[in-house]
Amino acid sequence: MSGTDEHLLPQKSRITIFDEPIICSFCTHDVFIPYEVYVNVEQPGIGVRHVRYIAICQHCGQAKQFGDPSHYDAEKNTYIWALNQYLISIKNRNYKIKILLYVGKRNDDKITSFINKLAEHFNIEVENISNLKGGAVLQIKISSFNDRQTIRSTIMYSAKLLNVTIKDLTIK
Repeated sequence: MSGTDEHLLPQKSRITIFDEPIICSFCTHDVFIPYEVYVNVEQPGIGVRHVRYIAICQHCGQAKQFGDPSHYDAEKNTYIWALNQYLISIKNRNYKIKILLYVGKRNDDKITSFINKLAEHFNIEVENISNLKGGAVLQIKISSFNDRQTIRSTIMYSAKLLNVTIKDLTIK
């Protein structure tokens, strides 16, 4: 992610704010997994929330909290992006994935949207789609540099964005 309005993905990565890397204050390493945290910025009960991040150092486990200082510059009439995320990959692997999901009444549109969302993150090949009442079973192949936990997190995050309920997820 670089210069976009999307949130940070919960994947192993290096994160910069205004091109300065986030460094662990305990062990001085720079590889983190960021997680979104919603903070109530007003008095309790009003319900105004603000997104902040907590990043967990992948070397020592220390947590680091930060926000997104991106802002609109009225003088230059442009938006200044502050956060950049550089995903870390090891080697390309092939996975067979079976997803049992519930999508409700408009299942064809949501299934297509879900597959397209996965295609944004991975090189996927759809092997089989079995439609069920209110849901579907997807069998896909993914070629990715990421590990199983990262793939699982990305699939779950994509499902959350599209209001798709995953009943079962198998990665082999």
